[in-house]
Amino acid sequence: MSALIAPAAARQAPVTARIVVTVGTDHHPFDRLIGWVNNWLERHPELAGEVFVQTGAASVVPACQSSSFLPVGRLDELLNAADVIVCHGGPASIADAWSRGRLPVVVPRLPQLGEHVDDHQVDFCRKVAELGRVRLAQTAADFAAFLDEAARDPSRFRARIPETDLNAAVTRVAELVDELVSQPRRRLSLINRGRLNRRRPVTGSGAPAAPGNMSPGLTPEASTSWQEHLPVRVGLAGLPNEEQE
Repeated sequence: MSALIAPAAARQAPVTARIVVTVGTDHHPFDRLIGWVNNWLERHPELAGEVFVQTGAASVVPACQSSSFLPVGRLDELLNAADVIVCHGGPASIADAWSRGRLPVVVPRLPQLGEHVDDHQVDFCRKVAELGRVRLAQTAADFAAFLDEAARDPSRFRARIPETDLNAAVTRVAELVDELVSQPRRRLSLINRGRLNRRRPVTGSGAPAAPGNMSPGLTPEASTSWQEHLPVRVGLAGLPNEEQE
């Protein structure tokens, strides 16, 4: 997007968003999300140059710029420049979007599709969505609708988050991760997984998370500046990096 001031008539035209999609570092393929991106680009081929996808272990090839994995610094650059961030349901990926003043479009991984080992991302994302902290896409139609909205008005996917509120939110998420781990259902899942470990190799890793009362401070912001927020890498207590992201 140009920094020049456009004539009044031109300013009425839809704004093209720069969209960055990241699946994190989990080694489970997330073909479904990449497929949803491709389906959307089939309807909007003119926007393919405005989308970048970090694909991880996915076997589906994006119809746009992409890379399996990126150095942290390069991924930070892309996320800093993004108008819209799309990510899986990992707590750290979501917190990374918050740190950049973005309300991410989030697609949680589903264990029944081999995208993760359990449904903690689904639980986590539903609770965060109830608080208005993410745009939760549980279906292909939801996902396409959010990207249509983002292409029209990326400012709707921005939020002003004071640093004190961000730190409080991340701390609260870490606390709730621990709470979910201690729940009987979760403990049983971990016990059963341990039993399976003794029988055969396991191809995944899991992580719990679920937010409740997070600090307020996510307010829609009209700014469309691309380099407004410095990268902030956050960590959540008790979670390996792969499971956080």
